[in-house]
Amino acid sequence: MSRWSSYLLGWTAFLLYSSETSGDKDSCVFPFIYKGSTYFSCIKANSLSPWCATRAVYDGNWKYCTKEDYPRCIFPFNYHGKSYNSCITEGSWLGKLWCSVTSSFDEKQQWKYCETNEYGGNSFSKPCIFPSVYRNNVVTECIDNENYLWCPTTENMDKDGKWSICADTRISAMVFGPPCHFPFNYKNKNYFNCTTKGSEEKILWCATSYNYDRDHTWVYC
Repeated sequence: MSRWSSYLLGWTAFLLYSSETSGDKDSCVFPFIYKGSTYFSCIKANSLSPWCATRAVYDGNWKYCTKEDYPRCIFPFNYHGKSYNSCITEGSWLGKLWCSVTSSFDEKQQWKYCETNEYGGNSFSKPCIFPSVYRNNVVTECIDNENYLWCPTTENMDKDGKWSICADTRISAMVFGPPCHFPFNYKNKNYFNCTTKGSEEKILWCATSYNYDRDHTWVYC
């Protein structure tokens, strides 16, 4: 076997191994624990490119992050003792808009750059179209899908089925304010908005810390 053939064979084997061990077929899990620290967004630890774990506790399964993998912005969020209701440039040496992915940047220091245009979905990142028909109702704002907010990109979602993930700059005023902590974990599920789950009276509530099952602190919304 020639040196070139050996090189190609070795490189192919490496790529196959990397694909199998990186967990590329799975989705990011947030938050995830890596080396004793909890992360609510993609990280660059020991890597030049952002990545995430595909298990709640890192066990060797991971993937490189695309913009679709990043968690949604949480508004409002606290930064240096001040509350913000939209993406900001304060503290960004590049002047790029960014947001916290938890209710308090001061506490967790977890963040991401804001997307200023729609992205992902199945419509080649076309912008939102409002109003639109979805499930025989007229919608005029982004729709909550737990992990992200999405929007129709035609006037009739029921007919065309085309959608995009909403730009972060579009969703700034769509979530509840303090003292809720978003996201919060209740019975091993993350919530990004107030919920009626667990409420016998079906009243909206939220946790005031990330881990409700541990802390049991909450308020009505």
